[in-house]
Amino acid sequence: MTIPRTLLASGLCLMLCGCGTKHSDRPAVHPVGGKLLVAGKPAVDAQVILYPVAGAEKLDPSQVRPRAIVEADGSYHLTTFVTRDGAPVGDFAVTVIWPGPRDKGQGEDEPGPDRLQQRYGDPKKPAASVHIGSETTELATIDLKPVEDKSKAAASPKPSMEQ
Repeated sequence: MTIPRTLLASGLCLMLCGCGTKHSDRPAVHPVGGKLLVAGKPAVDAQVILYPVAGAEKLDPSQVRPRAIVEADGSYHLTTFVTRDGAPVGDFAVTVIWPGPRDKGQGEDEPGPDRLQQRYGDPKKPAASVHIGSETTELATIDLKPVEDKSKAAASPKPSMEQ
């Protein structure tokens, strides 16, 4: 009796799926999300990146950086190792970069310039600081101040005191 090839291939795939590498060296993560606004409005497509703060237990800042992309309603769901798996327990500096439209001539794979002009992109001067505990599922809403566009401010005429 011969086993149909599709059945054999399916069985082989199932066996291989079970042979994945376990990552016992990775810290445990917990599903965590939040909301990011700029001037009270969702910062759609903004990138939220968490950096472990100095002294964080067993977290290697070069490897563990939970991140998320802000959705249409302002919500985000953190990813550390696999999509939406969450973040490990610890204290984090929250950075935000909000790519705008691409500049003329810029490649399609390149993000546009940061609408927040890197004001919140430095983990040493974060947009916020958060503590994630093993029971944390929702972080406090972050509502950032918008950055004034200096080119528009320079182009607008200054009011005159003369009449």
